[in-house]
Amino acid sequence: MKVEMEHTDGEIKRLKACINDLISVLALPAIWSGQEPSQIVKTLLDVLLGMLRLNFAYARLSDSISGGTPIAMVRSAQSLTLNAQLQEIGQILNPWLTGDPHTSPLVIPNPTGEGKVSIATLRLGFQDEFGVLVVGSQRADFPTDIEMLLLRVAANQAGIGLQEAHLSSEQRRTAEKLDQRVVRRTRQLIAVNEELRKEIIEHKRADAELRESEQRYRHIFQTAGVSIWEEDFSQVTAAIDDLKAQGVRDFSQYIAAHPEFIQQAISMVKIIDVNDATVKLFEARSKDELLVSLHKIFLPKTEEVFAGELIAIAEGRTNFESETVLQTLKGDKLAVLFTIAFPRQPAKLNSVLVSIMDITERKRADEALHKTQAELAHVTRVATLGELTASIAHEVNQPLAAIVTNGNACLRWLAGDSPNLDEARETARRIIRDGNRAGDVIGRIRTLLRKTGTEKELLDMNQAIREVVALAEGEVRRNGVALRTELTGDLPPILGDRVELEQVVLNLIMNAIEAMSAIGDRPRELVVRTQSGEV
Repeated sequence: MKVEMEHTDGEIKRLKACINDLISVLALPAIWSGQEPSQIVKTLLDVLLGMLRLNFAYARLSDSISGGTPIAMVRSAQSLTLNAQLQEIGQILNPWLTGDPHTSPLVIPNPTGEGKVSIATLRLGFQDEFGVLVVGSQRADFPTDIEMLLLRVAANQAGIGLQEAHLSSEQRRTAEKLDQRVVRRTRQLIAVNEELRKEIIEHKRADAELRESEQRYRHIFQTAGVSIWEEDFSQVTAAIDDLKAQGVRDFSQYIAAHPEFIQQAISMVKIIDVNDATVKLFEARSKDELLVSLHKIFLPKTEEVFAGELIAIAEGRTNFESETVLQTLKGDKLAVLFTIAFPRQPAKLNSVLVSIMDITERKRADEALHKTQAELAHVTRVATLGELTASIAHEVNQPLAAIVTNGNACLRWLAGDSPNLDEARETARRIIRDGNRAGDVIGRIRTLLRKTGTEKELLDMNQAIREVVALAEGEVRRNGVALRTELTGDLPPILGDRVELEQVVLNLIMNAIEAMSAIGDRPRELVVRTQSGEV
């Protein structure tokens, strides 16, 4: 009876010791929180060495958890120069460190001392991915069932700790990379914003130049040495559109068959303004005498030229020029060169500039006309950019708004307790894409606004067309036009000025859009085509 009680007391003590050891093992994760994998394994080896009275405890961490290079550690009950023997111990234990883990205890030569030891091998990690743990003891009964239980629990706890350390390390590395990317992209955005600020300043300067140009134009209009008339052709345009709606296509034939239409069209033209040279040339006492009707200065021969002007309007031409004869208010005949420039948009024929030069003073008048036409051409170019202002602003504001939205979204993805790195990374990519898009639009605007002398160079016609098409896309969409390019790939380079070439292409596209503005019964399609040929 006494022997049985002593045996029972011994079992109770071993059970209590096992429970205490198990509690100690289960408490290890609290100690490991925030530690590196090497610190976790070091603590594990120290605890097992003392708790199970081991001769040695050896662990090897795989490169997936150690950061690139496998790490080996050993703890021994004997006082050894373990750093010197670590590689040798690893070579001895290598058969039990690779391959499938052994489920039964093995007896091997003691790698850290004399005699033999019984060893137990355990894998670390949920899928054995973090490494291997090998422990050994010279006790004949090692490992007991209780000791194997403690070893498995300790290995599982270590796997959990290593998994958390691995995830924390990955999160830190990812966060650091993302922080670096955000910093880099932020610098890029700052640069883009600075560039945009400069472009806005440049745009404001261009607006100021436009206003100054308009004032200069008005001054030129009034003080030019050539006769300039500002006339409203809107009623004439409406009458021509009505005839087109009735099926008239050949206006030369129609006007020849209906000469009365010429007189009707002359009466439809409203004279808005004339300059001082006109008052002098037509011998009027004031401009008010000339603002009444064109009939006061037209002769029968003039009507023939006016008929050609009507045909030019019907055919959508942008200018018309001819020599003709007019009369002053005193009845004197004037041989003149008659020039008219139509705005690009037919709907805006309410302000048409007509210049009339006395041919007898051709040399002086030619110089004045050249200067006037140059100023008018400049006004027209600036006006074209003004027409595109809304489209350009939309093309720039859209990616900038997207950049701000995505930037705020990126901050939200990173601000939580568990940052959504995938979403933040994707948002950063969208910021880059929109920043590049805004930069492309700004680059194209800068090219067209650049005021430099003519610079001849070899140019890629297709590339110039693509850049202009990209700039005009907003205006094309706004007018409901479907634009398609058919660019031949083997075009040879051409010698010319890039800005002038792009301005010509832009003018052609704008003219085409304007010419189709009245089309409502069928799709508006515009094809830009290039092909090789000889001139």
